[in-house]
Amino acid sequence: MNRQPLRFHLVTRDSGSDKVLANIRMGAALPELHLPLPGTAPEAFIIVCSTVPEDRYVDIDLGISLQSMLLKATSEGLNGLIICAFDKTVIKESFGLVCEPLAILAVGKGAESIFLRPIHSGESHAYYRKDGIHYVPKLTLDDLLI
Repeated sequence: MNRQPLRFHLVTRDSGSDKVLANIRMGAALPELHLPLPGTAPEAFIIVCSTVPEDRYVDIDLGISLQSMLLKATSEGLNGLIICAFDKTVIKESFGLVCEPLAILAVGKGAESIFLRPIHSGESHAYYRKDGIHYVPKLTLDDLLI
């Protein structure tokens, strides 16, 4: 289908990033940190909305668009984070959005080193920090292939 239902709203420090920060939840596996830490907030946010009710095809488009934007950010030396834990009603009202917000992409310079740690099926997928490094467990290729 070629519905093209997604719409994008860019938010920067000058255009309301404080409103986004007040209504997102980051770092669920590290609640004691109250992320983002002071001085480490993302430089920009992209609120991704849909003009039609969410369904599997909208979700496919959403995943492709978020991944494409993250790949572009990475190619420019930036980091990004997909955020789906946020107050949709407040975000929609705060920015006068006419479409339903589905996800928020945070973009900026990374504040820490990130290490992708190989894991096997059955091991914890929970990310964690140790000695200033942010570890992100990822299944090995052997565990992904069926």
